[in-house]
Amino acid sequence: MHAAVQSITIKVSEVDSALLNDADELQKMLRNVTELAGLHSLESVTHQFSPQGISAALLLSESHIAIHTWPESGVAYIAMTTCKMLDDDKLQQIKELIAQLLDAENIIVKEIIL
Repeated sequence: MHAAVQSITIKVSEVDSALLNDADELQKMLRNVTELAGLHSLESVTHQFSPQGISAALLLSESHIAIHTWPESGVAYIAMTTCKMLDDDKLQQIKELIAQLLDAENIIVKEIIL
């Protein structure tokens, strides 16, 4: 029997396109979410697409968190998979942090436990 795995997908929309094209701010946001969740960052990678868009990820000791952005649409997807289960209160705090940092008008969180 294996440990439970929690997969969280967050879609944010109506976000300022400049913010969705700022690699440093997006990496900082991933680190803030990781810290809030009580997870541990190991390595990071970021790719800036031309003419716009970013994919960034943090490898965690508990799995990973990544963001993919489409500045032209004002949309980003954040995916986090972890073997450390996060309760509803922690998920709400993460949602509020992402909404605040991205100044998102619309945010949807989906959770799957495997």
